Amino acid sequence: MAVACGSGFTATVTEQGDVWAFENGRSGVLLGLGTNACQVLPGCVGGANVFDGKAVVMVAAGRKHTACVVSDGTLWSWGKGDYGRLGNGDSKPRQRPERVPKEMFG
Repeated sequence: MAVACGSGFTATVTEQGDVWAFENGRSGVLLGLGTNACQVLPGCVGGANVFDGKAVVMVAAGRKHTACVVSDGTLWSWGKGDYGRLGNGDSKPRQRPERVPKEMFG
């Protein structure tokens, strides 16, 4: 299990490799649940069904975004994309986890 805290939100990884997230109801953070609606109770971002059949092994949170590493070593991110913080080469927000392309690592 793992826990990461952002600005007004928390993301957790279960023993099964699923990510769950919730917030304080005021932050407007994109939690990866497919909406930016308030989520004060834990909601399942996903597990193997979302991350190409792989379990999440690590999670980290920034001010308004989340990133995780899955069992095959790939990086996924979601949330506010301002200033390129998601690593996808643009500034678009992501309401669902998206794999960061290997090309972005040079």
